[in-house]
Amino acid sequence: MTTERLFLEDSYLREFDAQVTDSVDGWSVLSRTAFHPGGGGQPFDHGWISGSGTSHPVLGMREEGELLWHQVGAHLEAGLTVHGRLDWPRRLALMRHHCLLHVVNALAHQRFGGLVSGAEIGPERSRVDLSVSAFTRDDLPAFEAAVNEVIRRALPVRASVVPEAMLETRPELVRTLKVRPPAVNGGVRIVELEGFDAQACGGTHVHSTAEIGEARIVKFDNRGKNNKRFYWELAPSVAVAP
Repeated sequence: MTTERLFLEDSYLREFDAQVTDSVDGWSVLSRTAFHPGGGGQPFDHGWISGSGTSHPVLGMREEGELLWHQVGAHLEAGLTVHGRLDWPRRLALMRHHCLLHVVNALAHQRFGGLVSGAEIGPERSRVDLSVSAFTRDDLPAFEAAVNEVIRRALPVRASVVPEAMLETRPELVRTLKVRPPAVNGGVRIVELEGFDAQACGGTHVHSTAEIGEARIVKFDNRGKNNKRFYWELAPSVAVAP
């Protein structure tokens, strides 16, 4: 038994119908879902699941193998047809920030050989820790300008799935220092910013870097000899077609 992960095929899907396949202690498994369970610094999606005339907020998510559990704080009978609806403004903000961090870590990798040692993606502010030794505060203005220059190129963002074994022959696809990218059914999802970067990632992203908007570094810390911590914020959301 598996949960079909609709967010991997269409990150802009805001509503969906599904069947409850299991329910225990206020947690339910759905046959399919657009709710991202979180991981890699991205938090789980918020929203609502409705069925039998009642609506329940999604309070948490967890993965168990190929199953995704949704915490709704109520018992939903197995076989019940339910309707899921995302907190779309929050999801879109997370997509913009997640795509921003791809641009950030790609430039850090290209210019300084940096790898991601930690990340926390938020709808208003995001943090990324990079393992880079040759980076100082003097580099901040040029680095921020370079990130925004890439964003303004309006690069298409696409995802594909490759065999997990490919990561052994193409180690540049992995940008995390310690955490291995998630594999589903022996495959790893690769997110590509066309003509600029490709890396393993199971998160949700916008369709074009232009949708990220203007980015700025709002705080920078040295967290050890080689670890640099960046906090980023974005300008208000740009219009996105439904």
